[in-house]
Amino acid sequence: MSNQYRLVGVGNAELVAGLSKLVGQSNSLTAHVLAHLVELEERQLHLELGFPSLFAYCVEGLGMSEGAAGRRVAAARVCRRFSDVFERVARGELHLCALCALASHLNEQNATELFEASKGKTRRQIEELLAARFPRPDVREQIRRLPAAIGAEAPKIVPDPALGEVEPTVEVEPTARAEPMSTDVRPRPRGRELEPLSTDRFGVHFTADAELRELIERARELASHRVPNGDLASLMKLMVASFVKQEEKRRFGIGSRPRRARGEVKSSGAPERATPPGGAQSRYLAVQVRRDVHARDAGQCAYVSPDGRRCNARAFIEIDHVEPFARNGSSEASNLRLLCKAHNLLHARKCFGKLHVSAKIAARNRGAPGAPSS
Repeated sequence: MSNQYRLVGVGNAELVAGLSKLVGQSNSLTAHVLAHLVELEERQLHLELGFPSLFAYCVEGLGMSEGAAGRRVAAARVCRRFSDVFERVARGELHLCALCALASHLNEQNATELFEASKGKTRRQIEELLAARFPRPDVREQIRRLPAAIGAEAPKIVPDPALGEVEPTVEVEPTARAEPMSTDVRPRPRGRELEPLSTDRFGVHFTADAELRELIERARELASHRVPNGDLASLMKLMVASFVKQEEKRRFGIGSRPRRARGEVKSSGAPERATPPGGAQSRYLAVQVRRDVHARDAGQCAYVSPDGRRCNARAFIEIDHVEPFARNGSSEASNLRLLCKAHNLLHARKCFGKLHVSAKIAARNRGAPGAPSS
């Protein structure tokens, strides 16, 4: 260990004073970090660097934990709306958890008052303050059946709202288990939805409402010949695999057959091609084209940053025209690529300008013609 971290010889007063000084410096540094995040997001630099979101950049690019990144991103967006918050953070009046708690309640009319009322308070105190100023309706009563030991009757309890049991829930358990279930019936805190158990095993946690529970039980009955023991994990794998296959076929044509154009005769050795409805300038993408683009880009955003980093997003994937369709860009596979929603929007802004794209998005939200073609 470096000598700078060995404080055994530091006096009590010096230790306390030094710690207080460091916390002050940390608060100032946090304010500067938030300012940098605000400007970075304003310039969309995280997208240029190949990250699908500011959160992803903080986690993957800056090495923050998910919790630290989430708090800083939320706090930075509060600071962007109310610029005086930077100074409050630097002075230690407001911490990151305070800004996260306040974020959804702030507006131009109450911001200053809420910031003053939250000065120096803990997260719990701020939550109590918000509950008093923005009361919510009573939670609905519920009785939830929890698993008990084999051979014992499952007890019924009414959860305590203070422990986080605020929504009506139904926990679905498999009909067969290899190990006895715990007799602990205390409400469990909400954990991560996917919890690593080993290199290839994960605990999956979610709450099912009554409708989902009925669907799962119906699926279990229908799959009884394929999953005879009713194992929930095997059933969910079967269901999710079916959904993925269906969606890949619907969106990217994977597994589907291209339709033959009317009057077209199949010739040996020549691939069939369907004439897109509307002619060559139509937005219609043939099944084979969608399939080729998806296969070429491996179902992942194809954006690559100037330093060679490829965006790793697989959610909210869209087929994008490299040369925009509005500028007579073709709908051939060579002019198409997969982009995540954020990088598709970045490409549109580069092609048409930020103000033009913002106006189109606003018009679409009002029900007018949509955003620019890309």
